[in-house]
Amino acid sequence: MKINFTFFFLVVFLVAAWIGWGWPNIAKIMPVYVAAIPGFILVLIQLYREATGWEARRGGSGGGIDMDEVYDVQLDKKTEFRRTVSFFSWFIGGAIGIWLLGIVIALPLLVFLYALIEGREKWIISLIMAGCTYLLIWGLFEYMLESRWPQGLLFS
Repeated sequence: MKINFTFFFLVVFLVAAWIGWGWPNIAKIMPVYVAAIPGFILVLIQLYREATGWEARRGGSGGGIDMDEVYDVQLDKKTEFRRTVSFFSWFIGGAIGIWLLGIVIALPLLVFLYALIEGREKWIISLIMAGCTYLLIWGLFEYMLESRWPQGLLFS
């Protein structure tokens, strides 16, 4: 059954690469070069692993690998509520920040504040993370792909 699932993805990635191959270069960067071709290669690796019994040879159970330990942790209602409110506060704050400041400014700011406050990272690590976020948003999308993000409400 597991191999059928792998073959399904093999077909999906192969068809995606085939259909997108005739598109103009700028249109096929993400769907073909970033998703379909790497996905196809990863599916071929998985097929090799399944066909050769790679996991069983490496000491695995053959029925999958255990990636995480499972704990049955029961939190009290107060802790659950606090974490839920914290999550939605960051989520809504990020959305409002993007709406007011624009994604190019708000997302690095959100990453900086989240790493500093929730992640309890040092200032320098938080700044590096925010800088990398800015470089990804600006460098990849605005500079390389020439797609401009909308300005925030405060800058319109």
